[in-house]
Amino acid sequence: MFLDAEQRGGADDIHGDVAIVGAGPAGIVLALDLAHQGLDVVLVESGGRKFQPSVQDLGNAAEYDPARHAPMEDCTRRQIGGASVIWGGRCVPYDPIDFEHRTYVSESDWPVTYDEISSYFQRACDYFRCGRAVFDAHEIDAIEQKTIVPGLPDAEVRSSSLERWSLPTNFGHEFRRDLESSRRIQLLHSLTCTEIEVDDSGSRITALRCRSLGSGRALEVTARAYVIACGGIDTTRLLLASNRVHANGIGNHSDNLGRFYMGHISGRVARVCFTTPPRRTIYGFERDIDGTYLKRRFSFSPEFQREHELNNIVSFPVSPDIADPEHHNGVLSFAYLALASPMGRAFAADAIRKAAIGSGDDLRLLQHTRNMLLDPWSTLKFVPTFGYKRFIAHRKVPSFIQYSRSGIYPLHYHGEQVPNRESRITLSDQRDELGMRRVSIDLRYTDRDVDSVVRAHQYWDRYLRDQDCGRLEYLADDVEQSVWNQAGDGFHQIGTTRMSSDPERSVVGPDCSVHGVGNLFVASSSIFVTSGQANSTFMIVAFALRMADHLREVTLAKEV
Repeated sequence: MFLDAEQRGGADDIHGDVAIVGAGPAGIVLALDLAHQGLDVVLVESGGRKFQPSVQDLGNAAEYDPARHAPMEDCTRRQIGGASVIWGGRCVPYDPIDFEHRTYVSESDWPVTYDEISSYFQRACDYFRCGRAVFDAHEIDAIEQKTIVPGLPDAEVRSSSLERWSLPTNFGHEFRRDLESSRRIQLLHSLTCTEIEVDDSGSRITALRCRSLGSGRALEVTARAYVIACGGIDTTRLLLASNRVHANGIGNHSDNLGRFYMGHISGRVARVCFTTPPRRTIYGFERDIDGTYLKRRFSFSPEFQREHELNNIVSFPVSPDIADPEHHNGVLSFAYLALASPMGRAFAADAIRKAAIGSGDDLRLLQHTRNMLLDPWSTLKFVPTFGYKRFIAHRKVPSFIQYSRSGIYPLHYHGEQVPNRESRITLSDQRDELGMRRVSIDLRYTDRDVDSVVRAHQYWDRYLRDQDCGRLEYLADDVEQSVWNQAGDGFHQIGTTRMSSDPERSVVGPDCSVHGVGNLFVASSSIFVTSGQANSTFMIVAFALRMADHLREVTLAKEV
């Protein structure tokens, strides 16, 4: 059931078997799975059913470098559904090599194996509504051409790996009826957890202290087990701020809480120029047998990564920069004008929209209008078809990629950012409306992050040339500087409560419980040891399902 903390009467405390902070993908999946297994769950969410700027402001950072980190309002959403409300829908798992011991990536040892976590991939796919847990074109019989262009074999470079796309699934909308109808779930929304209360020994959580923003009403939530699932940065912030007993924050016994902050390194520094027949280039989205959208990527074999000590990285063809009217393409100009219009927020999440349109001006608007007028038939053909697929169809096409008659496409890369202890999140002296200290963000990239991107492009270029399938053309003379200029994230908040069997090297253990605090768990990408090449949302849900199984065993068997 849904309970609005601003309107709720009755007692000032509430109890369940498990209390979860954060109703994003991890919190919702965990709550549903635990309820299905017979546990009573209290799910606490700072936001409500709809977006509220005043609530969203509670999560804004005090300090960050805008050249390296996006604003928190673009990365997170304090609302039922969490970041899935503004999520594009890309579902990608980590790779086996991400869980290996890699001597060339320091602090990269996971206490969990790939085989163990991959056993949850299908259950995660079911929640994401993204079909089968199959992420390689060779495993799908219906796909005849296994690589991006004909004649390009899968060897050291691969182009058969797939990303799957969700509906996209807004978890707050998709699972609303399940949450409302469950007799075992109490979803307390419009209620912010401001502190995790610890007993005098510091070894057990006794309650969650919560307050509503509007009325200021205080409420206490108690449970047998507690899970913090409010996003990478907000999870870390809450642990740091809960310092009445643990002076430096819960889980900061080894000074690792807030450290090793990672995202990904991504951008565009080259065009891929295929010399194969343009019509046989698989540049856009394909469909699986159940209608799920799929997308190909260039990657490297694990053997090649080990041999050349490469960070994990992928790349894929994309449309030209829609903001640049020099493309002289009516369809791309229509997309720009739609996103730049007052209705732009209805077409794409704000972060995606801002990145696409850049800083517009009147001259650019005129040039884009001219492109449409000179290319009217392509635009008129595109608009109704794409409009139906994007806004009316149940399974929506994720975006569009414009076909290139020349076989030339910008190449977007998305790569691993290696663990770095000096990249971190701390608390500032600035406080939000509920009195919680805001965070200061210091996201740092390293020479290894950049060098790996540069070398990956060199290897892709060499492989295409060796196979007589194409080449890369760089967009600037100084590729390394271009990668540095583009290095930034904030959308994938990884590593700040990292996991390990060794308490001196981590915040949580292999079961995701905070070391030394047996009944407190973390369900967030902040537990991840490495960032891999994959967006983190899919793996967050896979780990949440793993946690649900663990909590069922320990809470039904004994007090945790």
